[in-house]
Amino acid sequence: MNNYPLMEEDARRYVNEIRSIPGVVACALVSCEGVVLCKYSREGSLSSPLFAAMCATVLASAEAACGSVRIQRPSMVTIAASDSAILIVSAEEAALIAAVIDKSADLSTVQRQLSDIAIRIGGVA
Repeated sequence: MNNYPLMEEDARRYVNEIRSIPGVVACALVSCEGVVLCKYSREGSLSSPLFAAMCATVLASAEAACGSVRIQRPSMVTIAASDSAILIVSAEEAALIAAVIDKSADLSTVQRQLSDIAIRIGGVA
């Protein structure tokens, strides 16, 4: 048994739900420590250990930045590039969602859907 609040079958179910969102080309469910709980990538190009660790670091850095100016911790960090975006969504203490989104996707719709999933994941912990 692992030390993470999500069971393997739950993690797999959430990743399948995330990957079904139009525009998601890769995703991972990651522990707050940066360990991959489950992942998906169409091209198989997701370097999961490095990607997971960097996403956990980005979210932790955003939380520290918010704390330094006394605002609430962020629920999502968006990294926008010309050809795609990376969304990192906090699921409270349970995990985080890291998703690579194609530029053709409606980013606000994807953000809303990922936030809804993150709320459900956070309720598991």
